[in-house]
Amino acid sequence: MELNAIQKAAYELIQSDARFIYSLITIPKYAKKVNSNYLMMSQPYIGLFADGAEQWCTKIGMSAPTFTKEEKHYYSLLRQSHKLYERPYLDCMSLLINKLKESDAYFYSNRRLLSKFFGYYNVGVDLFEGAFCGNTILCALYLPDKIWINDDIGPWIRDISVIAGKLAKFFECTAYEPYRFNLNAHVNYKDYHFYKKCPISNKTDLGFLLFSVLCSVNYAIKFINEYFVDEIPQKFKFAYLQYYYLCDFISELNLKNGTNLVINETLKDRSLRNCLAHYGLGQYMSEEDLQVNDPLKGLTIKAFNMDYFMAKEKLYLYLTELTDQIKKLIGLDSY
Repeated sequence: MELNAIQKAAYELIQSDARFIYSLITIPKYAKKVNSNYLMMSQPYIGLFADGAEQWCTKIGMSAPTFTKEEKHYYSLLRQSHKLYERPYLDCMSLLINKLKESDAYFYSNRRLLSKFFGYYNVGVDLFEGAFCGNTILCALYLPDKIWINDDIGPWIRDISVIAGKLAKFFECTAYEPYRFNLNAHVNYKDYHFYKKCPISNKTDLGFLLFSVLCSVNYAIKFINEYFVDEIPQKFKFAYLQYYYLCDFISELNLKNGTNLVINETLKDRSLRNCLAHYGLGQYMSEEDLQVNDPLKGLTIKAFNMDYFMAKEKLYLYLTELTDQIKKLIGLDSY
């Protein structure tokens, strides 16, 4: 079908997300030493792509693969996981700590003989060049609770992921080479026991929540930004979605705990957030606003009168300022 200029720009942004997912799943082929939960940490963004792309195609009448009722329910829930920090502070804390307790109970009950004497681990933590970029509790939170329907959950997740692959293929993800990787980077994981033997000195529920915020942000500004060599839209998109929700979340966290964490909120823009999360460029931009050679098609120029690179520089500065404060507060100054 013939697309207008705005639709073509949206198509290219969706296609870029499809290529990113294709690149993620090819990492083991090219980088044998990568050993972390990077794919599970990407689940909210895979949900955003699949749900957003399917809805966008349906809305404009494009004959793309469509969801079954079960797939629609799953991906609508999965995409919501990128909004973890949109939840009220106490709800977010409760979800996170309950998952930590579930993990602790599981690994405690499955201890082997040596771990009964020397201790056991309850959280796996991802590292990129020594920076904490994910943890297994976040990964568990990202997957919708209602999927735990039977003991055969692995094959079930595999099967329900097929539609995401079909959508990525529809947007011609395999017509391009995967985005390039930094093959010399150190990507690994380490197991810890929170809170007995763990890297943070603030061994409290607040400490673990702040550690998880650090992991969420670093997944975007460390792993995605530095592991992928090409300057891809996802480097801004994923970081911006974390930033957008953290602006209000950090204020509520400070109010509840008497802390004084600061995040610069001058880039917070709901219309930009909606475009990044839903591909609905037509509700925000005119054809005159489009910048076809810009990684985000002129979205940051429309929102902030800044090109992609200037807006990204400021966004990363504000997020790094926040993570530096968090590291100091929870005792990770040396990392």
